[in-house]
Amino acid sequence: MGFFHRHNNGLAKKFEELFEKGVNETESEFLDSLNMITQAVEKDDTYRTNEKLAIYENLSKLSNCLPGDRQKYARKIVRLLR
Repeated sequence: MGFFHRHNNGLAKKFEELFEKGVNETESEFLDSLNMITQAVEKDDTYRTNEKLAIYENLSKLSNCLPGDRQKYARKIVRLLR
């Protein structure tokens, strides 16, 4: 794995879709969607441990923040997933 290694953008795109869909979902449905991303990151061996921890941290912040701050954390997560 090189210094400028990029991950498969499929997971980032899936997160973006789930995030957009989350606007019309209940809080519990949105959190269930975030759990799907968490499980996908856990199983993906292309992410290093530190990358996974950063993704998990931001997913946790996203699930516990005010609705107005969600976009900020979503951008960070997409950047980390790529």
